Amino acid sequence: MRPSRQSGGRLLSRGLLVLLVGAVAILAYFAFFPRTVPAIASLNSNIGHRTVAQLMALSDAELEKADIVEMNIAVAKEIPGLEKLEYEHYRQIVDAWTEQFIRWLPTVEYGFQENPAKYKNDAHFFHLGMLAQFLGQNVGIAYIEEQKQAQIADRKAGRRTEILYTDPGQLLLHGLIDTKRGTCGTMPTLHVAIARRLGWPVALACANSHFVSRYDDGKVVYNIEMTYTEGGFSEGSDRLYMQNEGVTRKAIACGSDLRKLSAREMLALAIAARARHYNDIGKLDLAARDYALAFTQMPNNRKVYIGLVANLVETGEQLFNGEEIGHPAYFGAFLAARYAPRERGPIVSESPVHHPDPFAETERTNAMNRANMERLMPPAVPPPQQPYRPPVPGVPQPSQPYQPR
Repeated sequence: MRPSRQSGGRLLSRGLLVLLVGAVAILAYFAFFPRTVPAIASLNSNIGHRTVAQLMALSDAELEKADIVEMNIAVAKEIPGLEKLEYEHYRQIVDAWTEQFIRWLPTVEYGFQENPAKYKNDAHFFHLGMLAQFLGQNVGIAYIEEQKQAQIADRKAGRRTEILYTDPGQLLLHGLIDTKRGTCGTMPTLHVAIARRLGWPVALACANSHFVSRYDDGKVVYNIEMTYTEGGFSEGSDRLYMQNEGVTRKAIACGSDLRKLSAREMLALAIAARARHYNDIGKLDLAARDYALAFTQMPNNRKVYIGLVANLVETGEQLFNGEEIGHPAYFGAFLAARYAPRERGPIVSESPVHHPDPFAETERTNAMNRANMERLMPPAVPPPQQPYRPPVPGVPQPSQPYQPR
């Protein structure tokens, strides 16, 4: 039996309706996610070949447009042996992963549609988490297994894990991209690099010695924990990071921890990571240079400050003998004297104990140096004194040397 014109019209209307709904859905999707990776703003023809100094010379606004991958590669290329690293090679890989994520995301959108409350009723939070899940499950990004197991064992034993980063690839992005194995320094950096390609307000944030990918649009804040790649994704509140990572309120108040960093500060973190590598391989001069450089770019970061001070202490041990001024022992005595507890009052002992003055040796050495200089230098000849003359009206008075009254 032939379908009637009326039933055919209904079928046509339904078909057009389905096409219309599909077209609207496609347009809405691509309005939020571009079909291709947005081109990273090129500031000049030298993009990708800029040195750390050239990047630092950019204005804050210009540096915000730079690719965090370029920053990382620029820092790594200045390490002896890594001069041949090419930003273009790593940019293409990260761009390709970004395009794969854009194509993959619609296949899991139903998860948010079916249970938005599971994702804080916020599509932004869902997309951030899906990017973390994609990098872990689809790309295969994971934490370096040996370090992970060492940290688990030390945590159970109540010990602090000490890792020597003799391989700079464990601290900078090229190593993660090459091996797909990283640390809390590189894994969130990759998440940030892709998120910024998508136009999301994401940057690195410090949580004591730990790093997270932090979304902050001025209204809501999400901390994506990138070191967790098994079974989905993980997110933690600021309060949780204060508890688990030992972040203090002072660390937050001074601007060191748990805030979205600027591009300049993320560049400084990469420089500080290079300093950590130099320190761990015993190149203290290079470590001191990089910690000082990072400190100029983010002086309120507590870990950069600690790295700089600790490195200067080790450098001081190499520059000075133990009895010389400038050796860390003298600064230690100064700090002990300055910050000794005073609230209990003086300690009274039956047998008097002599506490040497930490600056006595300094004064003795200074006196010796002055005596030696006096023996070497000829006696000073006093300048001729101008005799005092009473002022004469209308006649310029010669200048008189200062004489105490």
